[in-house]
Amino acid sequence: MNHVPAGSRTLFSLRTGARARTALICGLGLVVLLVAIRLALPAILRKAINRRLDEIPDYGGHVTDVGLSLYRGAYHLRGLEIVKRNGQVREPFFSAEDIDFSLAWLELLHGRVVSDIYVDRPKLNFVKGPTTESSQLAADRRWQDVIDDIFPINITFLKITDGQLRYVDTASKPLVDVRVEHLLAVATGLRNRAAEKGDEFPASISLQGETIGGGKLRINTLAEPLAAQPHFLLKLELEDVSLPALNEFLRAYGNVDVSAGDFKGYVELAVHNGRFSGYFKPFFQHVDFSPVPGEDRPLGRRIWETLVHGFAVIFKNHHKDQVATRIPFSGEFGKIDVRVWQTFVNLVRNGFIQALPEKLDSKVKPADAAVPPPAAGLSNTAPPAKKS
Repeated sequence: MNHVPAGSRTLFSLRTGARARTALICGLGLVVLLVAIRLALPAILRKAINRRLDEIPDYGGHVTDVGLSLYRGAYHLRGLEIVKRNGQVREPFFSAEDIDFSLAWLELLHGRVVSDIYVDRPKLNFVKGPTTESSQLAADRRWQDVIDDIFPINITFLKITDGQLRYVDTASKPLVDVRVEHLLAVATGLRNRAAEKGDEFPASISLQGETIGGGKLRINTLAEPLAAQPHFLLKLELEDVSLPALNEFLRAYGNVDVSAGDFKGYVELAVHNGRFSGYFKPFFQHVDFSPVPGEDRPLGRRIWETLVHGFAVIFKNHHKDQVATRIPFSGEFGKIDVRVWQTFVNLVRNGFIQALPEKLDSKVKPADAAVPPPAAGLSNTAPPAKKS
């Protein structure tokens, strides 16, 4: 039996202990380094994101805080605001209290690295002013580059809770301020990267909210988010709007106001390759133009309201106490063709022959927008698609 000298055993033990202590120190140092990086990372990300947001053309942006959830593969943007640089528009173009960006783990099992986004209390403000500098109505196309940098993974699911969409016209008299509040939106199939193959409409978007006047808004859209030109099919339903709540809007754009009445509206729209086709069905029910007691209206407006009231009485469906029509339209962006004669025919039909159904017609197809429309007023329906 071999015997190891006591001195050798002692030296071996010392060496083993030294290596263990070195490994422990290195391990502790690595842990400390990782913790330090974890603590510093939100500030580093916030600085990088703010720098990138500040590069949006004509706009500036910032976030107040960035949070990380490493176990979920997620991060939060808190207090996001995007504002116009010249300072002539007081309201932010876009703001959100919290945006949660996380990996969709179930998709990872299928070999797809995609993400889910949850946006809490976003606000989007469109402002029309007397000048370009005092307006904010559109975003530069280069915003897509910023979105790609901040959200570098494909986006497939988006949910918006308690959102607000607002339109303000400061150039009108009176000032117009209309909005949709308590927005709940869910979008699936979104992408910010092109796919090799896909359906004609890979994205589905549903939205519901409340307008001023207590109206109930519902929108359903099928779309191709990355099409070179807008390509989507939209269906919109707006019901139970109290018209007196819209009096500022009505005075600004129609020079009338009402003391009672309700509004419903239905829209279908197909957009493809720069062309569009669709219709709008407005319903005005139980409308009363009687002035509020004690209100002093200008003579010109009283005359105009008398004419509008007389028109409404003539073409009203007395059984339902409503004025309604169907307004077909089509054309190219920047050039719209409203079929005035067919609109008038539908107005007469609703008033004297048969009331229009208070619902979507569901007759607009994506291919309807891809072919030129017939001459205005010759048809009430969209033209058939060409066969390939």
